[in-house]
Amino acid sequence: MVLSELLAPAGSYDVLVIAVNAGADAVYFAGQNYGARAFAKNFTMEEIEKAVNYAHLNNVKIHVTVNTLINNFEIVNVIDYLFKLYQIGVDAVIVQDFGIIQLLKKLIPDLEVHASTQMALSNYSAIKWAYDNNIKRIVLPREKSIKEIRQIHDQLEKDNINMDLEAFGHGALCYCVSGNCYMSSYNSGRSGNRGACAQPCRREYRLKYRGYNVGNGFLLSTHDLATYNNLDAISEAGITSLKLEGRMKSGDYIGTIVNSYRNIIDGNPGDWQKDLHLVFNRRFTNGYIMNDKPGEVMGRGSSGHEGLYIGDIVNIEGTKVTIEIKNKKIPVILEKGDGIAFKYNGKIKGIYLENIIKQDENEIVIDTTRRVKVGTEVFISYSAKTHESLKQFKNETIKSKIPINVTFNFQKDLTASIKVEYYLDDELINFRHKGIARFEKANNRPITQESIIKQLEKTGGTPFYMEKIKFNDMPDNLFIPISGLNKIRREILDKAQELLLNHYTPTKKSVKATRKRIEEFKNNYEKYENKTNSKAKLSLFANDLCQVRAANGFDLKRIYLDVNCSYNNKKDYYDNIKDILKEAIQIAPEIEIVWVLSSFINEFELIKANDIIKELESEGYMISVMVDSPGAEKIFGCPIYGNHNLNVWNSFTVENLSKYNGLILSSELSGREINEITRKNYIKNTDLEMIIHGNLEVIVSRDDFTNLNDGRDFIISNDVEYATLEDKKRKKFKYKVFFDYNKQSHILNKDCLCLIEEMNDIKKLNLDNLIVDCRYSNEKYTKQILSIYNESLGQISDEKLEEYKFKIMDFSQSYINKGNYIEGRLHEDT
Repeated sequence: MVLSELLAPAGSYDVLVIAVNAGADAVYFAGQNYGARAFAKNFTMEEIEKAVNYAHLNNVKIHVTVNTLINNFEIVNVIDYLFKLYQIGVDAVIVQDFGIIQLLKKLIPDLEVHASTQMALSNYSAIKWAYDNNIKRIVLPREKSIKEIRQIHDQLEKDNINMDLEAFGHGALCYCVSGNCYMSSYNSGRSGNRGACAQPCRREYRLKYRGYNVGNGFLLSTHDLATYNNLDAISEAGITSLKLEGRMKSGDYIGTIVNSYRNIIDGNPGDWQKDLHLVFNRRFTNGYIMNDKPGEVMGRGSSGHEGLYIGDIVNIEGTKVTIEIKNKKIPVILEKGDGIAFKYNGKIKGIYLENIIKQDENEIVIDTTRRVKVGTEVFISYSAKTHESLKQFKNETIKSKIPINVTFNFQKDLTASIKVEYYLDDELINFRHKGIARFEKANNRPITQESIIKQLEKTGGTPFYMEKIKFNDMPDNLFIPISGLNKIRREILDKAQELLLNHYTPTKKSVKATRKRIEEFKNNYEKYENKTNSKAKLSLFANDLCQVRAANGFDLKRIYLDVNCSYNNKKDYYDNIKDILKEAIQIAPEIEIVWVLSSFINEFELIKANDIIKELESEGYMISVMVDSPGAEKIFGCPIYGNHNLNVWNSFTVENLSKYNGLILSSELSGREINEITRKNYIKNTDLEMIIHGNLEVIVSRDDFTNLNDGRDFIISNDVEYATLEDKKRKKFKYKVFFDYNKQSHILNKDCLCLIEEMNDIKKLNLDNLIVDCRYSNEKYTKQILSIYNESLGQISDEKLEEYKFKIMDFSQSYINKGNYIEGRLHEDT
């Protein structure tokens, strides 16, 4: 199988022990900072070192997640942290931030780097970019299908690029593409990109269209992913590592899923599927990876755990309850102490079984005083037997997994030179044993080869087992006491274990060279300050030609034209896009027109877009493009701009993406953090841009709102209409939902970002471009907003800016707020 690694999560050291003992080939976890699960217990540095040693002694790899976005204030501390991880021998770090990728490539190139799924490397050009940036493995977006993964794998082989592919195989799914969600950050101050997501997708919502209620329930809640039936197909597609999700989960959960997948992969018989259904899950989907449709991925009826469906209550006589078994695919034998749940009208009540009167293949009869009704669905949610079996994984133990070969070469003086060999990661490790135990001439009964082998094979509690023991020129009259053989064995295994641990740590020479590079970097970084003063101009996000007409009278730097949600299918979009771009250029010939490409675009569409641009150029129309994917600059010959999903949080991301003509800084940042980016930025040819007004996009999802919880599909026309998503408990939280030509849903924030009062401060931030986002508005609104912000670029008092705020409030279609600009993410000190 290509699939060679089962990768398990751990939120604490105790859970890591369980994951290793249950059969994981590798474990991923975070330290107490910079990991995308801020509310897990996570690991201290001492625990990381302990975990690395324990895992390596069990022939298991350690991947440490450093997969949050990093601001400039944190850069030095993050590099020091990464250097410590390098020193103690972690096998890889998982990274999201493009700037950290840049620094690792320069400063710690020997530390293996894996690209987090949050990097959203959704096309082949992005994966080649990753290879050029010293990335060894791609954690693929969960939205990639098995067919797309196979195409990527085949192309990598064709191009002779050695890149591992990792895919999620089990656990919770993010609603948003690649987890690039901002809903929690903009509305609760808890950023998913900083590991603090408040999970607004698990709330109850109602969907409205033209004032009518068209759907209710947990509309953004996904089922949990489960691929245990598709492991051969996943392996054949070229996936090296199967990733299990769950760093916030309990030891019982991790033990169960790791043990189950280990046994399924190895082909061992057992009730592994049943066990997977018993630990927390939101019912299972095969996921986008196995071509489930959005409506099949979504679990809109519930966002909680139910367990494994058994059947329905068909009869009640006093306290005797009869359950008809309806789930024949995964048979269940109930036992005393098991937990079962009764679901009726969406509500769930549970009991632990005390008395099972009868059970066969057709029905189960139990005795319970719990008030239930005929027709109630019954689930098993806890297995006492499974729970008891998990105890075997809780204690630290070293398994003998690594074969070791020992050769005795005897000399004429009865001494023996002992050669020891074993392999780690295809590298030969060998040494000569020089212990103090000696052979001597036998007076009575000489020792035999069989006796020596018997003693040396007692390797329990070590990482090794004796594969071959050879004897060259062994005399017939040798003797050594058993204690001497035991001493030889201990010394051999101790030395082998020492070399094993050293194998994973860098040499002193490498550490010294790396430390020197880091110290030089820190000195230069702390001294450097950008002295350039840029005067920002205004640009516009538009989605309609009427907005382009409204903008034509203003001194704008660029118009970002995004018509992706103007069509509900690819054919109409591509039939019309070329004429739309031509007309936009004709309407505003003095302003640079930038074609905003689809979010999370694939390789085919990148190439198609380039062909259209070439056609336009041949007709005399010059056009630029905006993308949210690295590596696209290798395709396009025109100016290229980076969209907000690139998550530019620091000046080193700017450096890494400096082939782009402009980059939008993340709207999650505070003004103080933005100022630090521009202060430390030395890239002169890339405009730094900031959105200062608009209803920010908080989610892009594959969900098309098919299969709402009453089974109906939601279908919207293609004339830029939208639906409204309303939080059922917080009814003021209303989000507009638009759909692009790829059927992706785009959810806009409930409030409009409005930084008009802060303009005098923003003008001091040394930015090149300030963007007002007027998408999904009309020509009149666009003119009003552009007029106000254009005035604010001049000499203007704070009092006048406050007047402008009230003026905007009068005609705004939603409440206005200042986003994260003033306070940053509220749970952080920014």
